[in-house]
Amino acid sequence: MKKTPELIEEAKKHPNGWVYVLDKEYEGKGEVPPEYIKGAWKVNGNGIIEGDFMPNPKYHEKN
Repeated sequence: MKKTPELIEEAKKHPNGWVYVLDKEYEGKGEVPPEYIKGAWKVNGNGIIEGDFMPNPKYHEKN
């Protein structure tokens, strides 16, 4: 999964948190079922994405 400029900007809003990549069906909505979260990146205390993308084993892509 590629870090886009949008994800990098989102990380700045969530220091010491996570940036999640969601299934397009749930982008912009409230609560997201776990099977619609593609994965996430850890965000450090400075709002910078660190480490590798962590895929969600519960994510089920539609065919």
